[in-house]
Amino acid sequence: MKCDNCGREMTTARTCHMVPVLIGGEDFSPLSWDGPGRCHDCNVQPGGYHHPGCDAERCPKCQGQLISCGCLGGDEEED
Repeated sequence: MKCDNCGREMTTARTCHMVPVLIGGEDFSPLSWDGPGRCHDCNVQPGGYHHPGCDAERCPKCQGQLISCGCLGGDEEED
């Protein structure tokens, strides 16, 4: 399967493109994969950037799981 972000084959790509993560109007540098071996979800190598939607990617703001931490969608203030 090819990544829509980088166009590389996800099973063999060393890394995806480094795309800043927009949180609360501020750009954060994404965190690279630091695990042993390839990422279990998106298959990038250690030191590589995750493919979009990877469940192992960490939030650069809170360090939680990016797809579920709430930083990406929790910017609206309640009335």
